[in-house]
Amino acid sequence: MKFLLKILFFSALISLYACSKKTAITTISESHVIINSPKIDSAVYKTILPYKKTHDEQMYAVIAKSEDALVKGDVESTLGNFFCDAVIYETKKLLGKDSMLLDVAVFNKGGLRNSLPKGNITIGNIFELMPFDNELVMLKLSGSQFKDMCYKIVEKGGIPIGGMRLIMKGSEPTNITVNGKAFDETKDYWVVTSDYLANGGDSYNFFKNPKERKAMNVLLRNIIINYCEDITKLEQTIKPKLDGRIQLSK
Repeated sequence: MKFLLKILFFSALISLYACSKKTAITTISESHVIINSPKIDSAVYKTILPYKKTHDEQMYAVIAKSEDALVKGDVESTLGNFFCDAVIYETKKLLGKDSMLLDVAVFNKGGLRNSLPKGNITIGNIFELMPFDNELVMLKLSGSQFKDMCYKIVEKGGIPIGGMRLIMKGSEPTNITVNGKAFDETKDYWVVTSDYLANGGDSYNFFKNPKERKAMNVLLRNIIINYCEDITKLEQTIKPKLDGRIQLSK
């Protein structure tokens, strides 16, 4: 015990002495450590190999085929159209007997992080498209909230939408239709989107105070994977399209 007390006493003295001493930088030197060496640690590699094999098998699994590349674009895009239509299809499946409840899908360009290739589409491609764990949310908007959303679509120069059409005339949305019917500001509409946007992300403030909100408890990424698998089971391919759902006024 006495020995321990002596150690603590001398440690305290050394600390006090160090604190009382003024220090100054006299020289500066630099060195570089190369970390991209081609050498592989065989022990580590052997350890992770079984996991890498399983990971690769999953990521490279082909789940659909596309007749052309799905890419981003201004105003309207083949990638945005595919994404929104896929989400509507799978959300209606989740809703079952309440499928007619859903009206529209609305997302943002920034949420789609990568294009999808022509030909084979893998699970890895979908992870590259949607690397974030965003979940599916349904929002019930009043007619005025829906109209605010349409103004935002125009303000952003067009965003991914499904189930609706409109013409951008200057800063105004015109000729708005929902499921083939003229937009009615006295009605409520159900919109499916991501939890990120539902919380007002990317300045989608019109989503922040919906009349109702339904959490679907499913990742958006899984929704797209499910859609790809579903159409493959039906022996169908993805057919990228631009159908004029958003148009610029001439």
